[in-house]
Formats: sequence, C-alpha cells, structure tokens
Amino acid sequence: MSTTATRTATRSTAETATVPKSNSFARVPASFRLQFAVPTMLIGVPIMVLFVAWAVVVAIGASVTLMADGALEDPIYTGAGQAALWCLAFMAAYAASHTFPFSLALSFSRRTFVIGAILAFMVVSLAFGVAAALVAWLERVTGGLGVNAYMFDLPFLTQGEGNSIPLMGVMAALLCLVVMLFGFGCVLLYLRLGLLRLWALILAVIVLVAAAAILITFTENWMNVWQWMVQQNTLSISGWLLLLAAVLSVGTYLVIRKATPR
Repeated sequence: MSTTATRTATRSTAETATVPKSNSFARVPASFRLQFAVPTMLIGVPIMVLFVAWAVVVAIGASVTLMADGALEDPIYTGAGQAALWCLAFMAAYAASHTFPFSLALSFSRRTFVIGAILAFMVVSLAFGVAAALVAWLERVTGGLGVNAYMFDLPFLTQGEGNSIPLMGVMAALLCLVVMLFGFGCVLLYLRLGLLRLWALILAVIVLVAAAAILITFTENWMNVWQWMVQQNTLSISGWLLLLAAVLSVGTYLVIRKATPR
C-alpha cells in the first residue's frame, strides 16, 4: 500500500514538474486590449478634439480671408494640432490613475500592465502620426483647405533639408508617444512617491533648471543655445524624441513596480 502511494506521489510530482509555468507575458495582449476597453478614451475623444481644432483653424482662416476680401497673401500657421496631444496626455494619465488599479483587480501583474499600456500608446501615437501627415498633405494640395490656414503643414517642419511631410509624421508620432508617456509617468510617480515627495521632486527639478539657466546666463551662452535649437530639423528632433521616449518607457517600467493605487 505504501509503495503504491509512493509511486502515485512520485508520478504526480513528475507530472507537476512537467507543467510549464505560466508566463506573465502571455497576458500582454489582454493588457493591451484593456487600454481600449472604453474606446472613447484613447480613440473617440482625441479624434473629436482633433477635428474640432481643425474646424476652428479653418473657421479662422475663412474669417480672415473674408475680411481681407479674398486678398489674403500670407498664410496662417497655427499650433492647433497640439490640442489632441494634450488630450492624449490626459487620457494616458487617466489610464495610470484608473485603469491601473482595475488591472490589478483583474490579477494583471504590474509588468504586464505597463507593457500593454506602452504598446497601446505606441499604436495610438502611430495613428496620430499618420493622421498628421495626411492632414499636412491635404493642406498642401488644397492650399490650406482653400483658406490658406495650416495646422500641420508648417514650413519649419515640412520644408527644407531634413524636413518633409513623412518625417513630420514620424516626429508627430514620437512627440505623441513622449507626451502620453509623460502623463502616464507623472501619475505613476505620484502613486509611487506620494504627494509630498512628488512636490519635493518637482521643486528639485525647478531648482536644477533655474541653476542651468543662471549658468548659461553667466557664461553668455544663450546665443549658442538658440543657434543649436534653430539648427534642429524634423529628422534630428525625431531622434531626440526617440531617445526621450525610450528613457520614459524604462522610467515608467521601473516606477510602476512599487506604485500603490490610491
């Protein structure tokens, strides 16, 4: 009897040992889909904001053209496209403050959630970049939609060496990703540090920026700084944004490990 029991226990142990351990990465697709559980959050509202901003630009251009009796020669360049970016930054922050606790309740690990969230942000950013490039192309072929008003086809981004509409789309996608990761990371940082330590960190950053500005002023290097900024083009800006996106991705991955939902 004891021999039979021993064999049964040994067989059960062997069978258990051969069962593969569950891999948390297997739930990454589910974590990705979780970000779109409410489609209006990352899709509907940003699209609405983008179209409203575009409509405002067209309305302003049409109004100015009418007041100028159709003799408007100088184009109207606006930065209205950033409205959708700030909307997406808010939605990414909302994902950290609301979707993150919900994911823990669904037994997602922090690592699985943050990877799924970053992948979702990448997809949304890619869509934004494609939309920006298409709108810029449409603005160019229609002369600013017939009212000489431009939201994405900005000369310093789409014309000249190192600039083009496709590159502007790449830059817009990377900028969108950086903005979303920033909003996402700020909330995670609050969940990790708490309000007091977060403000201490913010003040420390402000002091460092002020110290850098004072140092540049005393060394009379502002001209060199502005010259460096002016020399940047869409391609180089995209490179800096890619580096910043990588840093923010790693940072959010590290911060979320000890972030506590509140």
